[in-house]
Amino acid sequence: MIKGLKKSSIDGSQPLDIGLVFSGGGSRAAYQVGALKALIPYLLKKSNNISVVVGSSIGAINSLIIGATYKGDISYSVELLESLWRERTYRNSFEGSPSKAFIKAIQVGFIQYFSQRPGPNATNRSIFNPSPLEKRVDEVIDAHGGLSLSARSSLIKSVAVMTTLEGPERKPLLIASSTNKLNEEELAGASFDILYMDRLHAKHGLASAALPSVLPPVELNLETHTVKLVDGGICDNIPVDPAARLGARDILIFDASGRKWWCDVYNEPYYSKSSWEVLSKTSTFCHCPPRLTEFRNTIGLGTILKETVGKSTKSFIQALGPTWPIFRLLKHSMGETLAYEVMSYAALHHDYIDALLEQGYNDAKEIIAKQELHFNGFSDDHGIAA
Repeated sequence: MIKGLKKSSIDGSQPLDIGLVFSGGGSRAAYQVGALKALIPYLLKKSNNISVVVGSSIGAINSLIIGATYKGDISYSVELLESLWRERTYRNSFEGSPSKAFIKAIQVGFIQYFSQRPGPNATNRSIFNPSPLEKRVDEVIDAHGGLSLSARSSLIKSVAVMTTLEGPERKPLLIASSTNKLNEEELAGASFDILYMDRLHAKHGLASAALPSVLPPVELNLETHTVKLVDGGICDNIPVDPAARLGARDILIFDASGRKWWCDVYNEPYYSKSSWEVLSKTSTFCHCPPRLTEFRNTIGLGTILKETVGKSTKSFIQALGPTWPIFRLLKHSMGETLAYEVMSYAALHHDYIDALLEQGYNDAKEIIAKQELHFNGFSDDHGIAA
């Protein structure tokens, strides 16, 4: 559990460093891009730039792309992210035979369906090999100079991804490329260990997104030993504390996890943790930045999946790829509404991705309108492209 919060103070004479925090959420990460697009006018007219970008799980991929491509104009990074998400399909994201992945999905589905310990348990079995996605992300990163301290824009002080050390006891590990190395006092009360690297690659993003049973764990060779890394969402799916410790004072959270929706369904507190998530020790606490704004979906994104591709069997199977038999199992055990919500994390289809981008944009615009004073009442329209 989290013992408490430590509030950072505001120096009114200095602009606040902006931090972007991206949660996990599978293919729903496209929603984050739509929400970020709604903020373009606000970010372009700010006197201070984005300086810290932190992501967990698939949000780590969005973080790496922004870290590599941001040179002071966030609209370029957003446009590039839109394009990358719109081109995603199962065939160009994952390697290997779809029929073999289909069989693996059935096996994983039955294992989870009959498991006494539901959740992302440690396993060497995975449905997908994300080599093509890794290659595509590295192409984009390298085309913009790479993600080393010397190559990326000096505006970006820190880029980091949250991962989980796999082992008898799972532990959170933040992998960071940062000009600001935290001292012992700044790390006091942190729930995570930190590993500094000069250069980040797509591999580090996929280490954060390696959900057991779905994607394979990523091995990282350190000087003295090799570690196995899995999904960062198991430890910290919305890594605000790392972003605040790295210096962000005006943090914008892009949460595609759906946690609040699921908590509402099961009548649980929003910040409660699932049984499979790693609990923070009572000696830890989170840093709370002076300014914090959260952008998250207000409706279940399973509804969008159903409306965009659920009415056509061909489109639905195309969207779910080899994972569609899991939908059948979930529908039987949880009901149709919850089954659609679960599969909203896995679906890849251009109509669905377009709808996620649009929903993220519209939801963020509503939040901006409600917080007019914070966002200086800007009204520029940067709508989602058709």
